[in-house]
Amino acid sequence: MSLILCYFGNNGAIILGDRREMFFRGNEEKRKELEELLYSGEIKSEEELRKKAEELGVKIIIEDKRRKVWKIKNVVVGEVRSLGLDAKRRRVYATKRKAKILEILNDQIIGEKNLEGFSIIIFSNKFIKEEINKYLKEYYRVLPMKRIDEVGEIFKEIYKKVSWHPTLSEEFDVEKTDKEEEDFEEVIEEDVKKLFEYREELKKKLVDFGKVMDIVNRIVKNGEIGEVKNGKLHLFDDYIAVDSIKPNPKTYKVIDIEGAEDGDIIVIENGEMKVKGKDKKVNTNYIIIKSW
Repeated sequence: MSLILCYFGNNGAIILGDRREMFFRGNEEKRKELEELLYSGEIKSEEELRKKAEELGVKIIIEDKRRKVWKIKNVVVGEVRSLGLDAKRRRVYATKRKAKILEILNDQIIGEKNLEGFSIIIFSNKFIKEEINKYLKEYYRVLPMKRIDEVGEIFKEIYKKVSWHPTLSEEFDVEKTDKEEEDFEEVIEEDVKKLFEYREELKKKLVDFGKVMDIVNRIVKNGEIGEVKNGKLHLFDDYIAVDSIKPNPKTYKVIDIEGAEDGDIIVIENGEMKVKGKDKKVNTNYIIIKSW
């Protein structure tokens, strides 16, 4: 988790988000140890983080490309997420005088909190929250009396004071509004609907990708695959032919073949199709794979 910092009140709503994403690979216990050191504030820089990760045998990937805040009409939105076996998301939607926080697990809203009046919302690890709260203390009472642009400048200055921490990127994004969204609930409902539609499409693509990879892994590289009868190749029981590599190809047990005669046994050797015992290459427009 990195940082989402949001304010809403009578003067509008503003949200700031960093861009960093971090991925850990390795032994689960070692990963947890590294994360505890990182989120407690003991690790002070990216250099220290990489050094400690190497000591623990944990591979770490750091990217600063993800935009975590956006704006829909007069609603500012921010999200932090954790992707693994389950997709866990925490979103805040804010407009002038009100906000809503959603907890989302995969394709289901599992928690919801409505806020009104004015407030500051922070999504981050415990250490970053404590650091930001230290700097925010002097501003709590005056934020509602400032223009929303001025609130933004305060947020930017505070961010610069904590951005040394290795969970945060140097660059950040800000969205703001000084108006109240009349269709606040409808905007949220539509945005969550788009998320679920996106996840459904993504799941379909992953299923299709799995089907394609299964076909690729079944392509025959070596073996006797069939016999030529009446000018066509009749495949043995362990093999089928497909017209192309795609999620749901057409399949065949008897296919056209060029360069072979009736009675020939067709083999594949190192990916090349030949007549057995004749070193004679043959051709077909189909791909031979092992049967399912």
